[in-house]
Amino acid sequence: MAELDRFKAALDKSIRQLRELSTEKTEDGGQPVSGIFSVHLLILESSLVDKVEKVISTQRVNAEWAIRTVLDDYVDRQESVSDLHIKEKYLDLEDVTNRLLSALGSVQTPTETDSNAIIVARDLTPSQIMELAKSKPAALITENGGWTSHSSILAREFRLPMVSGVRDIEHLAQAGEQAIVDGNNGEVILNPGDRCLAGFQELAAHDLEHKRAVCTFAGTTKTLDGTSIVIRANLDHSQTYEAAAISGAEGIGLFRSESLILKPGLIPSEEEQFNAYRNLADAVGEVGVNIRTFDIGSEQLGDGSGRAERNPALGLRSLRLSLLKPVHFRAQIRALLRASFEREINIILPTISGVSEILRAKDIIEDEIVGLSIKRTEIGSPKIGAMIEVPSAIFTINDIVRNVDFLCIGTNDLVQYLLAVDRDNDAVADLYQTLHPAVIRAVSKILSAASDAEIPVSVCGEMAGSPFYVPVLVGLGAREFSMNVNSIQPVRRLLSGISAIDAAKIVEMIKPLKVAADIEAFLSDYYGKNLNGLFPPGLLDVRHR
Repeated sequence: MAELDRFKAALDKSIRQLRELSTEKTEDGGQPVSGIFSVHLLILESSLVDKVEKVISTQRVNAEWAIRTVLDDYVDRQESVSDLHIKEKYLDLEDVTNRLLSALGSVQTPTETDSNAIIVARDLTPSQIMELAKSKPAALITENGGWTSHSSILAREFRLPMVSGVRDIEHLAQAGEQAIVDGNNGEVILNPGDRCLAGFQELAAHDLEHKRAVCTFAGTTKTLDGTSIVIRANLDHSQTYEAAAISGAEGIGLFRSESLILKPGLIPSEEEQFNAYRNLADAVGEVGVNIRTFDIGSEQLGDGSGRAERNPALGLRSLRLSLLKPVHFRAQIRALLRASFEREINIILPTISGVSEILRAKDIIEDEIVGLSIKRTEIGSPKIGAMIEVPSAIFTINDIVRNVDFLCIGTNDLVQYLLAVDRDNDAVADLYQTLHPAVIRAVSKILSAASDAEIPVSVCGEMAGSPFYVPVLVGLGAREFSMNVNSIQPVRRLLSGISAIDAAKIVEMIKPLKVAADIEAFLSDYYGKNLNGLFPPGLLDVRHR
């Protein structure tokens, strides 16, 4: 059938293009961007192909119609997922769709734009980012997407300032207008005045100088008084670890295994997971990787049993879902046990609310160890850690530390659950206060319990990756951090300019303060007077607004 042949030719062409893109590097010879386009390859190598071919054969339609029919259904299902981290990946499906249609001659490839222009769009796919980067635009603004989307990640790799989630931007911004796009702080200023423009131009010059200084910072991570700090990376793809290692990362502190789920219902098999985890561990080496078990909601299982929940953040998700429906959890545990043979792999149990969940999970792990041993399957001995982000876990932390080998503090969800503030809801964004006294006391309690039990604890999330919060965390006793790749060098630079003793004094000075705004104002003033040269330009000024 001619349409089947057209589709297969377009598929072959798209696969060749993606393989070429998988080896491309940023213009300055930086890290490869292969991780994102490897995901696109996996999409093309999934059951998608069979479904498109079936639509062509049974409905007697052309290849374009079949591709749209199948992919649009995938996109709709992806956008309906409540988990923002996975929901944002719908752009990858759109990208794959456009690539196939372009190979069929039905979609024009993106045209180049003027250099130094600000691109405004409803959304941008990773391929469009790649194409636009060649024209060297000044910045990107999109209405859809978020910090963790592949498009945003790719923009950061090409060092393109990008702000996403700006509502009605296509109606607010007019062609020919001047604008300031502050990618560091997620701000867009339309039609700035002369003084504002001059101020940001000066900040941009300082920012470039600061980045050059950061890029030359190498060596182990130690504070001024010689306190060793371990910095690890949060990753979704093994291919980007090379860049993390160059920046000074000592292993992967958090690998989100749900990144292997390309769409709802497409849960990777035990063998697929085994290969992914083994390749990840081989890329990292002896410094090791901590792999979090699936942190997903029931709708992502795609088995029809998970109906939409009114409040999915408090519903059937994460480890509680794994324990209630253990089929996928058991397969994942087997894959992790097998992959950890002669490799440094540890397991993180997410969203722990108390000891009972840990004990039930460990029973399943032990059961799978016995089963694999009976089959004479070679397995390792991964350590078991708990992700602390739920208030009940904080109040039972002294019991938890006696039943795990290490802890991870998930600060993003910790703040959300402690303050009852949805971190993705613009209406309550001002109430999401990382420096709320309750958050500081909670982190202190967790770190103290881990220290008393003599087990390591790693701080993850926004707090760990922000130079503004790091001195407070060090003062509270944190000695291990895990963050996104782009935060590693700025945080390491900050750590090299402070002492652990001074950080402890900072914590003592903020203890009497009862309001988050007062704590933030005090820190901004203190940093400005004592540590100003260690922060990205403009960061402290923005805090004062």
